[in-house]
Formats: sequence, structure tokens, C-alpha cells
Amino acid sequence: MKKAIRHWLVKLHRYSGLLLSLFIVMAGLTGAALAFNDDIDAWLNPQFYHLSPSSGGSRQTIDALVAKVEHDYPHAKLGFFSMGENANAPLEAKLRPRKPSDELTMDTVFIDPVTAAVVGERNTKAVSLAPQNLMPFLFRLHRYLLLDKPGAIISGSLGLLWLATLLMGFALAWPRHRKGWGKALSIKRGAGGFRLMYDLHRSVGLVAGVLLVMTAFTGAVMNLPDVARPLVSSLSPLTPPPKEVAKSLATESKQQISWQQALASAQASMPRATPARIARDDKHGIYQIRMRKPDDIQDSGSVRVFVDAADGRVLRALDPLTGSGGDAFIGVQYGLHTGQILGLPGKILVAFMGFLPLLFAITGIAIWLKKRKSETIVRARHLHQA
Repeated sequence: MKKAIRHWLVKLHRYSGLLLSLFIVMAGLTGAALAFNDDIDAWLNPQFYHLSPSSGGSRQTIDALVAKVEHDYPHAKLGFFSMGENANAPLEAKLRPRKPSDELTMDTVFIDPVTAAVVGERNTKAVSLAPQNLMPFLFRLHRYLLLDKPGAIISGSLGLLWLATLLMGFALAWPRHRKGWGKALSIKRGAGGFRLMYDLHRSVGLVAGVLLVMTAFTGAVMNLPDVARPLVSSLSPLTPPPKEVAKSLATESKQQISWQQALASAQASMPRATPARIARDDKHGIYQIRMRKPDDIQDSGSVRVFVDAADGRVLRALDPLTGSGGDAFIGVQYGLHTGQILGLPGKILVAFMGFLPLLFAITGIAIWLKKRKSETIVRARHLHQA
């Protein structure tokens, strides 16, 4: 690498890293916690995940539970019902305001599927560190910077800058010769604080940098779909997103089948999968059911089944891994970003990587301060000699 190019790469890497330091530390630490989102949330709020022993009995139909929620929360409309993998757990009902201008004090309700009793509720948009709000708050901070869609665009853009910073770091740390790898990956003992900071920054970056590049890339792809999808579709056919599919499958028939019937139709079309979520789209006259396969790439299920609300026909099933290469590419982004694609080992790896941006921020700032001090001393000497 030419000296002039390396000089500018060092400058760009240094100052983009400093600019991003707060963002990457926040994203890393919140991401580490979110890798075990459900586990931490269940520990903080066991009532949301486990039914009491007295709840024994037969489960009520989805329709009965829907009626209960709509009766108890008349000011809101039901967005969807989520079913966890644990059969001994409440169902989660997500509420939407009836008017865009309305605000809900509670937007998530947990309901006992046996007694239909509400066992918990929370507002996932609350800026609060209370146990019931902590994990939703960390998720919104991590992905949306608490700003909803504009925050996702900002976060995705910063993710692209972080990706470029990592690639510049790779270029600067890459040894010029094969024999240089031993030195590049080693940490010299007893060489002083500055050398320790430099060795940690370089060696850990070379070892874990590829995984961090993947994390930054997948986060940017998910947060910037309006940029990513056209680029992917230019290389491989891409199935429209679920909202567009719903529009294309819209029917004019009035709703006739119930939530339970729609759920049964989806399950019949995929007998080996279990339902993870069901939503009704009144505008387009369809139900959308998310199914979880035994070997699914994400905990919440990756397959979507669209059912005609008029007669219960399965209109379409979207499985990203059975579609085009573009569909598979888009479909695996969430599983890669969260580590869920590899199960528990993947989550542990993602949680571990979440602490690396903090290491890079500490070592990077320490290197910058030392360099700045040295440059100040050199300039002072030149002025004195002049």
C-alpha cells in the first residue's frame, strides 16, 4: 500500500471510528442483551411467559380470546396474536390504535389461553427501564434509536459507515507478508499501555472483524430495505414483501371464516410447522399466519401463509429458503444478525461480539489520544526550533 493512501486511510479510519464510537458501543451492548431477548424478558417478567399451575384445562379457541381482547380494549384494534413455542405460556396480543392520531397507554396484552384472563400488559414504546418495559426499550433503541422509521434509516446509514470503517481497519491491519501474521495476531507483554492498546485493537480486529462486518452489513440491509431490495432484485428475482403480497392477493369478498378456521387452514398446508403468529388484514380480506418450521432459521418463524378470509383457501405461502437466491439472501439476514440461524451457539457468539465495539472504542480512543499528544509535542518542538 502506498504511503499516501495509507496516511489517508488511517485518518478516515480514526475519525470515522471516533464519530461512531457512541453509536457502536450502544448498538453492541444492546445487541448483546437482545441476543437473549426472550430469556432475559422471561426472567424479568415470568408472568408473561409462564402460566400458573391453576390454569390447567382445555385451551379456548383463538376466536374466544380475540373476543375477550376486543371487549376489554374497545379503544384499540387487534393487530396480531403471537404464540410462543412453550405450550404452558400466555398468548401475546398486539394492539393498534383505531386512529393514527390516537395513542395507546398499553399496546401489548398477555392472555391466559385457558381462562381468557389477562395476566399482564405493557407499552412497548415506553421509554422506561422498568422490568416490563426494559427489553422492548432496548430493542427500539438498538434498531430505531427510539425514532421509529426515521431512526431505522439513520441507524442503517451509520451501520454502512461502520462497515466502511471496519473494512478500512482490515486494510490497515493486514500484514504485508505471510510471516507478518504472527506479529499481527500477537499481544506483546510488558511493552507499555500504548502498545497493549494497539495490539488489542489490531489483533482482535483481524480475528473478529469478519463477524463484525457481517453484523454491520445485515443490520444495514434490514434497516434500509428501500435501498437493499432494489439492489438485490437487480441480481436475482425477489418476491415482494408481505405487505405487497397482501395487496396482490386482496379479495372483494366479505370475511366469512373465523380466526380459528384460518389458523387450521394454514396448519393443514404445513403439518410439520407450528403457528407463531396470526394477523387479520381486513383491508385486503386475508389472514396472514407466520409458521415456525422444526429447523427454522429464526425463533419467530420465517414462513408466511396467506389465507383467504372468505373461504379459507391458502392463497400463497412464502418460504425464503425455497424461493430465489434473492429471497434466500433477504430471508437469512435476521437469523444471521441475531445468531438464531445457528441456535444457542449463534446467540452466544452474537452476545460476545456485542462487547467488542466497546473494546474497539476504548483502545481506539487511547491510541488517538497518545498519537495526538505525540503530534502536539512534535509541533511544539518545531515551533521552538523556529
